[in-house]
Amino acid sequence: MHIKIILLIIVIFCVIYPNNSLFIENYINNDEKKEHFEILMNEFEIIFPSRNRNAGGPQFYHHIYSKNKITRELFLLYNSFYCGVSGSPIDPSRGKVYDYVKMNHIDGRIFVGRYYRCCVPCLSDIMAHAKVEHHTISLDDGPYEHMVITIDDPCKKKDSFPDEVDSYNCQNDITKNGIRTNSGRLIIAVLHEHELYDPDSHDEILHPILELSEERMNTPIEQLKGGMGDIFVKLANI
Repeated sequence: MHIKIILLIIVIFCVIYPNNSLFIENYINNDEKKEHFEILMNEFEIIFPSRNRNAGGPQFYHHIYSKNKITRELFLLYNSFYCGVSGSPIDPSRGKVYDYVKMNHIDGRIFVGRYYRCCVPCLSDIMAHAKVEHHTISLDDGPYEHMVITIDDPCKKKDSFPDEVDSYNCQNDITKNGIRTNSGRLIIAVLHEHELYDPDSHDEILHPILELSEERMNTPIEQLKGGMGDIFVKLANI
């Protein structure tokens, strides 16, 4: 009975506060997180047959959503297990695996949210070379609108791909092993716990990341050196 009451409270909270996308994750213990992470890693060669996951965020997102219908809880959890910029797996036992980022929406608004990353340069690259937008999918527990991070589909110019990338299945100028939004842009990751940007409430938490990222975000693409995001930046700006 107690478990049913707790689950009911969680569902009510998520309906009232839909942007608190990781609230349910707090009820998944570390052993369960590790178990689900290992499930995804056991499917790595299905997602990346060549084992090359460079800039493989779209392939992770596509696999998590497409392999079967899952609940919102597991969908969000699995989408915290990889870095959308580099394609690197993110072991949940590693400690802190996210930072808050400031992202431009395709409609001109600015949002702040949690981004799961492998390294600091990826934070710079996601803010400088990607945009967010709202996207609705059908899950086991119903339709779910969430915030996704997107780039222009690079398969429009397959011949311009960086040599380090081979995980994109391009057909008719579209990434077939990726999911596109209504705008036609390609989803590379989820922006968790998103909120509309408010300087009064967000600038303090964003300051350390923006300070670390400023130089890289303002460096010309051809001069970028260091960090697995270099490959992503070239791909996102084809």
